Amino acid sequence: MASLQKVIQRPPVFWSVVGFLLLIQFCLGVYSARQLSVTHDEYWHLPVGFLSLETSRFDYDRLNPPLIRSWSALPLLMTSAQSGSPDLSSDPADYGDAFLDANPVDYQHFYFLGRCMILLLAVASGLLLALWTRELFSSQAACFAVFLWAMSPNILASAALGTQDLAITGFFLAALYCGWKFACLPSWKWAIVTGVVLGLAQLTKYTAILLAPLLVIQWILVRYKNPEIRERQAKKTLAMYWGILVFSCLFILNAGYLFQSTFQPVSSYQFQSSELKFLTALPEVLQSFPLPVPRDYIMGFDLQRFIMQQSHPTFLDNQWEQHGFRSYYLYTLLYKLPHGFQFLIVIALYSWLKNPRLLPRRTLAVLLTPVVLLLTIASLANNQLGLRYVLPIFPFLILLCAPLVEQLDFERRKILSYLVTIAILSLPLSLRYAPDHLAYFNELAGGPELGDTHLVDSNIDWGQDLYRLQEYLEEHPVEDLRLAYFGTIPPGKLGIKYEFPAEFRPVPGKYAISASILQGRPYTLRRQDGSRYNLQHDALGFFRFFEPEAQLGYSINYYDLTPEDIARWRTAVMQANRSLQSP
Repeated sequence: MASLQKVIQRPPVFWSVVGFLLLIQFCLGVYSARQLSVTHDEYWHLPVGFLSLETSRFDYDRLNPPLIRSWSALPLLMTSAQSGSPDLSSDPADYGDAFLDANPVDYQHFYFLGRCMILLLAVASGLLLALWTRELFSSQAACFAVFLWAMSPNILASAALGTQDLAITGFFLAALYCGWKFACLPSWKWAIVTGVVLGLAQLTKYTAILLAPLLVIQWILVRYKNPEIRERQAKKTLAMYWGILVFSCLFILNAGYLFQSTFQPVSSYQFQSSELKFLTALPEVLQSFPLPVPRDYIMGFDLQRFIMQQSHPTFLDNQWEQHGFRSYYLYTLLYKLPHGFQFLIVIALYSWLKNPRLLPRRTLAVLLTPVVLLLTIASLANNQLGLRYVLPIFPFLILLCAPLVEQLDFERRKILSYLVTIAILSLPLSLRYAPDHLAYFNELAGGPELGDTHLVDSNIDWGQDLYRLQEYLEEHPVEDLRLAYFGTIPPGKLGIKYEFPAEFRPVPGKYAISASILQGRPYTLRRQDGSRYNLQHDALGFFRFFEPEAQLGYSINYYDLTPEDIARWRTAVMQANRSLQSP
């Protein structure tokens, strides 16, 4: 092991290993990006980003800041892509419809280009993860950290889609890395860099607002009574550095919106969320105070918080809840993380808590704080739609596990070494479901085949398998398909002819039912002509009684119901009713 450590410490060897691992991740991501159909939110993210680049407007859809959408759409400026020039709409799917109508032939290729831009961010995040791990621990630990990053189906799932989830994960890592450097070596340079990264994070997703308190907590954890920090600077100097940081952040945030509609007074806003409504009750003098952030950013944050406060159907282990489950994300991590990664986390926590000399408590606190804060806030929310909401905790869990590789010693630490080795060797097995990383569930959950009995929505079914349905129908032509698809892209635009299934009662015929709808999720379906229809809660739940003829990519079940199948269902329902009525 000592000789291996010396070899990896050589820069050419170290960066070659890191580059090779990230190349594997990139290739796997490209494969997924090519295979999967346009997913739920992705349907409008790319068109909105393209519109912002074309028009320099940011009010098409304020629910997400503009940076990553525009970043994804950059390659489209060098193609024949057309935005469709849609009018402003309260339904962002209208922008996707206009884009699809304007680019009926090449639209999937354009989405693929946007997805590749996110894959580049995944590679950049992996490089930064290697850099921080090497500074904290060693080159060997850094290579292991990149291995965990590249082998994670959860990271790959978001890296291959044109959404903000992977990007905000990378910016959480970048902001807290810069904040750590700033806390260790306060200077105006690190203040500017940290402020710039913090500003870019705010332009990525509103979750980044949590980075502000995290940076303060990190500063305290790093500097409070730390004997390693010998150079003590005057409080005025440190305050000046923090001022530079805040100014840099606000400058980048405003620049991201091209300095449009900033410094508008509080009184000019009509807030919806409880977090911001209190501002309208402030004294008139304070309400005239101009807010140094863009209007579109404030209104988007307010809208996002308002939506998150509303009740929303959440599914966990065959149960629905309107206000979320406090244990939702703990179970999500239990079902969605590869077992090897779970074992490494448990071993790491046990090892570092048992022997603080292996990992200082101060470092442990720095790594665990963002994990605990994000999980706590997400668990208390009403709107719980998937693992992607807590994806930013992954780099810090990886940093927590990375130094385990330094403890491998088969002579003095046999049990620990064998457990860690087994866990490491099992990790590549989680990639066997490629390109279906989005639908990944571990063995405890029964794999992706049974994943929808535990979790739905973006955990397994985000509309990613519509192309597979299209291919299946080409091989098995059907004249009277009945389809209930959980996705925003209208299936009729792809040439799929269908009707809606009858609600609450089975009828003989051929059906394609998305996993989320199968488990009872209420949803607004798209008719053949693209118009909307509101499907009630559990309207098609009776399909759970039947065995599908085929499972298309783990998110769409195909059924061929015969009169005999319907008769069996009716008999089962009658028997169930009798058992309920009997004393």
